[in-house]
Amino acid sequence: MSGVVIRPAERRDAGTVAQVQWRTWQSTYLGMLPHEVLIGFAEAQGTEFWERVLAEVGGTDAVLIAELGEDAVGFVSSGPIRQRIPGYAGEFYALYVVPEAQGCGIGTALIAHAARALIRQRWVGAAVWVLEDNHFGRRFYERLGGLPLGMAKNLAYRGVSYPEVREIAYGWPDLRRARWLVDEPDRR
Repeated sequence: MSGVVIRPAERRDAGTVAQVQWRTWQSTYLGMLPHEVLIGFAEAQGTEFWERVLAEVGGTDAVLIAELGEDAVGFVSSGPIRQRIPGYAGEFYALYVVPEAQGCGIGTALIAHAARALIRQRWVGAAVWVLEDNHFGRRFYERLGGLPLGMAKNLAYRGVSYPEVREIAYGWPDLRRARWLVDEPDRR
């Protein structure tokens, strides 16, 4: 992971964040998501979407981007929990690392930085939703000590519910106890 820089994303990074997410979606979710979701992705969560998000958060730790040299290789988005889960105040909304950079510790570094930001906001318990069929993502969260919360929901995307696609929740009741926070010091 040498040479990777993690920094808050700025509004000018919207296209880069959208590109990282699109590339990751195409490689990860092919066969897991309905075709119309994958095809409609650029319109729903493209540059304009991320411009709005980044304008709202304005240089905070809510969206962090990982760069290796001149290339963006991943990002994480986090903040207050959107769907109430007792005992959890924070949420990791999105964590994406481009396929060729996966398995190098970038995802762990990104989530560790985001966890520190949540802790600074006093949101020590955090959750994440992951597609039930995304075994790679589920193993990643389990390796980081994420606990299955026994909660599931249908994927809702652009106002449409997809009952054939389920998301399940993982959580960390106290991020301050996560071993991966100790292993990766905050180097920003």
